[in-house]
Amino acid sequence: MQAKIVKSDKDSLVVELDDLGLAVVLANYVSKVAGVEFATYVKEHPYLANPKIVIKAKNPKQALLKGMEKLRSDLKTLKGKLK
Repeated sequence: MQAKIVKSDKDSLVVELDDLGLAVVLANYVSKVAGVEFATYVKEHPYLANPKIVIKAKNPKQALLKGMEKLRSDLKTLKGKLK
């Protein structure tokens, strides 16, 4: 998986990913982090552009990291239940 920071400001962050499914799920997890005003994914064109996650928060990089940690934790729990 590839990720690229497209835009980074004090209160906003745009990250380009190469997987739409991950962008959808990750944006959902980030939107539930405390202090996040909004988090969503954007898919500008189905063939010509990669999906992006747009985050607006007091500390968007920290919100992204917390969302990724929660997703990772939930996936580990699911993996344990499937064994």
